[in-house]
Amino acid sequence: MRQDMKPAAPTFRIGLSGCAGGLEAVSSSRLLDLAEQAEALGFEGLWLNEEHFQGSIVEVEGRRCLSPLVLASAMLARTRRLRIGFSVLLLALHHPVRLAEEIATLDVISDGRVDFGISRGANPRYLEVYGVDPESANVSFQSRLEFLFEAWQDRKVPFGENSYSIEPKPVQKPHPPVFIGTYTEETAAWAARQGHAIICHGITNMANQRRMMRAFKDAGGDVTRVPFGRFVYVSETDASAREELWPTVLKLAGRLKGFGLFNRKGILTEGDLDPEVFYREMVIAGSPETCARRFLELHDELGITYLNALSAFFGFLPFDLLDRSLTLLGREVRPRVEQALISRLTT
Repeated sequence: MRQDMKPAAPTFRIGLSGCAGGLEAVSSSRLLDLAEQAEALGFEGLWLNEEHFQGSIVEVEGRRCLSPLVLASAMLARTRRLRIGFSVLLLALHHPVRLAEEIATLDVISDGRVDFGISRGANPRYLEVYGVDPESANVSFQSRLEFLFEAWQDRKVPFGENSYSIEPKPVQKPHPPVFIGTYTEETAAWAARQGHAIICHGITNMANQRRMMRAFKDAGGDVTRVPFGRFVYVSETDASAREELWPTVLKLAGRLKGFGLFNRKGILTEGDLDPEVFYREMVIAGSPETCARRFLELHDELGITYLNALSAFFGFLPFDLLDRSLTLLGREVRPRVEQALISRLTT
C-alpha cells in the first residue's frame, strides 16, 4: 500500500444506542471509562437518547437518563475516534439558536465527530411539561431544521432589523450529518429526498423496520447510512445467551407493556411483548457465530452496513453481562461480519 493511500473504510460498522449510548447499565461515574472501552473495542459510535422523567430513587431499576448534550461533551472529551450521535434530540424542546451553538460547539471540540439525530418530539408528556403545543411541534419541525442549517453557514442570520453570526460554526461542512428519527413512511421518504439519513430505532418490530427502510430506499435514500437498531446480546453459546439474558427480557418486556408502546402505530404490537416473541423477534442473541450470521442476514435482506445495538437493554442488563457482551461483540462478532463481507467481494 502506498503511504499516501488511506485504509479502506470498514465494510460493517457497529454502534451502541441508549440513554447513555448503550452503556446505561453502569452508574454515571463509570460511563466515561466504558466509553473509552467502547472506542478501544472498535465500535463506530455511541448514540444518546433524549428522554425525561426516567431514572431516580422512584425507579430503582432500569436506565438512568442524563442530559444528552452534557453527556456527549464528556464522552467526546474522553475519546479520540469514536463518533457521538443523538438518537434522537427532540427538536421541539430546544431553542434553535441555543441548539445551533451547542451542536457546533460539540463538533468543534471533537474535531468533527458529531452525528445530529433529531425528531419532532411528539411525546405528549414532554410537550406538556415544556409548554409546547403539539400541533406547533409538527408544523415548525422543518422550519426549525432549516434555521439550524442557516445558522451553521458562514454568514449572518437576520433577526428583525439586525443580523448576527451564530457562533461557533461546525467543523463538518456544511454541517454535521443529519439523521431523522421517525415511525412514518412519509417522513422517511422526505428525509431521503432531503439527503438525510433515517434512524431505525431498535424498539421497533421488524415489520415496521422493513416498512421504514423500504420507504426510505424507494425515495432514493442510501440504506448503508442508516443506523439500524436491534437489541443485541452476545455470550459464549446460544444456550448461555438465553439463560443469562432471560431475566432481563422478562423485566424489559413487562416494563414496555407498562409504557403502552403498542398503542402507538408503527412501533410494536402487544404480541411483540410476549417474552418468547420478544426474544425471538426483537433481540439478536447468541454465540458470536450466531450473532454474526444474523447480522449478515440483515445485510443481505435490507442492505444494512451499520448495526446500532441496544446493548444495555434500557439499563436492565447487569453490568457484568453488558461488559462481556460488548467485548465479544467488538472482538469476535464485528471482525467475523467484516471478514465475511470482504470475502464475498474477493470471490
